[in-house]
Amino acid sequence: MDYRPVLAAHAVPLTHDIPEWNKAAGVTGLESYECKAFYICGVMREFIQTSGLTLKSDYHLGALFAALNAAELLGRVVCGARRKGAREKSATDALRLGLEYLEEHKGPLAEDLRLSRDEYVNLRNFAGHGATYLPTGVRFDPDSTRLLLVRLAHALDTMWSDTDLPDNLAAVEIHPVWTHVKGKPEPVYVRNVRAHLVTKSPSEGLDHADSWRTRIVSLDASSPPVTGRG
Repeated sequence: MDYRPVLAAHAVPLTHDIPEWNKAAGVTGLESYECKAFYICGVMREFIQTSGLTLKSDYHLGALFAALNAAELLGRVVCGARRKGAREKSATDALRLGLEYLEEHKGPLAEDLRLSRDEYVNLRNFAGHGATYLPTGVRFDPDSTRLLLVRLAHALDTMWSDTDLPDNLAAVEIHPVWTHVKGKPEPVYVRNVRAHLVTKSPSEGLDHADSWRTRIVSLDASSPPVTGRG
């Protein structure tokens, strides 16, 4: 099945950051909305795969941090978040919205998330600021990351059909990241994700998915669960 239309079937004109995405469209020969959707898909795939890789290596804090970055991006996209104005959302606001979305769109086989939104927010702040202080009572175990990744993969396949998504995607403050290929500027992810979607769904072929598609039943003694002080 060709999944490219899934991401762009309900495309609308972008309402913000138009010059940036028009530039990407000019380079790739695609529509601006398509470029933005493929880019978002690519970033989420990278965060999920990065989390899977670090989880496989028992780097549990890094794995959770990458998964929660994907959740924040999801939250930004589904509400059309921007840094200023009527759509203004902080990083924490966006993360909470992403976690709320994952709670409400869990998929048929997903288990309940073990942690509350507040606990995930505290853990993201802990991991993102030098791992120096974890509030009293905050719980953590590697399975909390696995449960997030299962839901993120489901959201990556299904979020595109939400009726509110096109308008929010058109507004969300996300700019393309550029590299150079054979000396020419190229927006990252866009062409690669488009090629991937010709035969695969957004969540298919995620590297290191074996680290989270099966339940974690034990932990190495060198990687004990993290708990809060007190």
